[in-house]
Amino acid sequence: MSNDIEEPLDSEQAARMLGVKPRTVINLAKQGKIPAFRVGDLWKFLRSDIQVYIDAQRKQAKTGKAEEEEE
Repeated sequence: MSNDIEEPLDSEQAARMLGVKPRTVINLAKQGKIPAFRVGDLWKFLRSDIQVYIDAQRKQAKTGKAEEEEE
């Protein structure tokens, strides 16, 4: 039997994935830009949600860059 449950990351681990400070990740979560949940006072993140955010930011950057090149 495989364990398909994803182990949550803490804010420091999520921040390392994004290359930012933990406070930035928490602020993004509070703004609803990154899905997260709280366990007591601790913010928790799923690696897959962080990756979706990274992919969306890359796509947005490419789209924005392409629009700038067209001008």
